[in-house]
Amino acid sequence: MHSRLVILLASAAALVPPTARRTVVRGGAPLRSAQIVEDLTEENALLRNEIIRKDAIIEGLLQTLSASAMSTSLYTAARGTPLTDLCQISKEACDAVTPMLLAFYEKIADQRHGGASKLKADATYFTIADGIVQHMIIEYLFAGDKFGQIVGEEDESEINIVEKPYTVDDLEVPEEFNGIIDATLVKVRALADRIDSNAFKTMTAFVDPIDGTREFATARGEYVTILLGYADELGHPTAGIMYRPLTEPVTWAAGAKSEECVMGNLDMAEEPHPQGMLVTDAKVSPFINGLIDELGYERVNSVASGNRAMMLLEGKGGAYIRDTGGFAKWDTCAPQAVLEAYGGCLAKLPAFLKDQTLESYTHLKTTKNLDFTPNQVHLTLSNAKDKGSYVKGVDVLVQDVNVVKEYSCIQGLVAVDAKAMPDLPKIHDAMMHMTTEGGPWSKPFYN
Repeated sequence: MHSRLVILLASAAALVPPTARRTVVRGGAPLRSAQIVEDLTEENALLRNEIIRKDAIIEGLLQTLSASAMSTSLYTAARGTPLTDLCQISKEACDAVTPMLLAFYEKIADQRHGGASKLKADATYFTIADGIVQHMIIEYLFAGDKFGQIVGEEDESEINIVEKPYTVDDLEVPEEFNGIIDATLVKVRALADRIDSNAFKTMTAFVDPIDGTREFATARGEYVTILLGYADELGHPTAGIMYRPLTEPVTWAAGAKSEECVMGNLDMAEEPHPQGMLVTDAKVSPFINGLIDELGYERVNSVASGNRAMMLLEGKGGAYIRDTGGFAKWDTCAPQAVLEAYGGCLAKLPAFLKDQTLESYTHLKTTKNLDFTPNQVHLTLSNAKDKGSYVKGVDVLVQDVNVVKEYSCIQGLVAVDAKAMPDLPKIHDAMMHMTTEGGPWSKPFYN
């Protein structure tokens, strides 16, 4: 155990980028004292952030080891393809909850039914189905400390499907759903026994029970996905599934790159759109608008993180790039794992913009954002840990990691499928041309 711990801590230390360890060298004409102080202050802020980030990663690794009571001498894989098996079981779990989701969808999508949906504080719809699906996956499918850590989007919800009347927070589940909830739970419990109880002790599972909750609640269920992602001890996604439960037939994609595992049933585009840039249904940032024009791409409207990643695999767009935030680690873990298994990528934008490095978000259970860089991220309503700290119309560059949510993705993303991987140098060249030749709106706006 101790030798394994040393390896993990050494790996965590290796995550500190060279820029945070560099020595400041100043030559030539003397710098003014004020400039020297400013430079040293910036260096100290970067070093402080890296120390906090590394400590948080180490804390997460230690929690994983403690939670799993890991012993390398006791574990021998029962099969040679544990991640492939996990993908298959995850798919069957999604199959199991789909009839229940469909039953809720038929009631919840039309809000005239009343009482079955409410508005969360962050202005996204929360549904009874969202809470129950996550509860079944985490508390029953993943029961028994099978994973080192588990992170779910709806972790703060209180679910009762043991004593009637069933409840989700302060909402009482209509009695008509009791039967299908009970039947679904039986299926999920049966699948739980098939998950290897030792193979995933150092992994972190990320669960988004209904990605596209707003679409679920507004009768656009074809864009909804269930996202189950599994990250290794350093937080890199290694397996996952994206599953559209409300299409007919259901469409899905799963995979694990290390085991050359690719599974799925996709709705392939009749005419592939390799020069289509997937954009959100909200306002597109000036940087992305400029990039699309620089590349000569076309804008392809899209919604929901999981759905967008599946659209790339289906040939409905060539790239999905964004500088702005509004998404979280449970939105990226499964999509990244699956895209990489299929030969594509999902990476943070700053490292790619710098030198085409494909750097992963860090998917670990944590109390601090593990991808934060001081003076890079703009505070928004969606990334602020305390929403009272956000003032509309006031632009604030965040200096303290404790100000932003621990799981917010605050460094944009670059995502393409396998066929578009050769286009990455062209995309990078277009970005560089924009940032060097364009005006102030030609640079990314991370938030």
